[in-house]
Amino acid sequence: MSNMTITTQAEFIPEVWAQHINKHVKSKLVLANLVLDLSSEVSSAGDTIHIPNTTELSANNKVAGTKVNLQAPTETSVTLSVDQHKESSFLIEDILKAQSSYNLMELYSQGAGYAIAKAVDSSLAALASGFSQTKGTYNTAITTDVVLDSIKELDDEDVPEDDRHFVYRPDVKRDLLDLSTYTSKDFTSGSPVETGLVGDLYGVKTYMTNNIVKSVNNTDNMLFHRDALVMAMQQSPRVQSEYSVEDLGWITVADVIYGVIENRDVFGVLVKT
Repeated sequence: MSNMTITTQAEFIPEVWAQHINKHVKSKLVLANLVLDLSSEVSSAGDTIHIPNTTELSANNKVAGTKVNLQAPTETSVTLSVDQHKESSFLIEDILKAQSSYNLMELYSQGAGYAIAKAVDSSLAALASGFSQTKGTYNTAITTDVVLDSIKELDDEDVPEDDRHFVYRPDVKRDLLDLSTYTSKDFTSGSPVETGLVGDLYGVKTYMTNNIVKSVNNTDNMLFHRDALVMAMQQSPRVQSEYSVEDLGWITVADVIYGVIENRDVFGVLVKT
């Protein structure tokens, strides 16, 4: 006896494409919002920003009958070059657009915009390795002493307490949650973080992102004041599309023009884990 099976009648069984799309996961982009932003300085023109440094003046004893001790320090500056132009682009041919049941233009435009925003954040994260002040040991879990010593480095340099930020990777958050000092109301400002929410650590706002640089088992986390790093976007992230007759399809390009640099070295600490 011959039976009809899912094999013999396979032509009658449809394949269904879900309306849900598994979009690629995205890292939290936090650094661009935490650093000194001088974008307005180059919004109209220019490719270089010079940021002057000033030297602390000293107080001298005034001796009766003598002139004051005039001071004329030779100053330096930080030079920020706006030299990064990142793009992310794609082409959707007419036949693909006609036959696809998905809005591919919208889907990949969002992805392209995210790609260039991530590039800016990654450029800032890469600056962590340039900090001359370092705490912690690579491939070693963070400790309370490392956190406190990092904060002390900034305190020793008279770095303002406001606008300080601690940015780390998820594995550091995992280690921090093992420390009683991190989950105790006695040591953290605001609510405790038993839930795993990122909050304040000894008065320092903390952020987690996978954009922090990690090479094999070496992670470059950062504790820094806003003025430690500086960025300037001459052209904010934008997405443009046009039809190409030659390619018979729509070309979409997302791009950004910017520059980043370490501004005040003593305002930042490389926290190794």
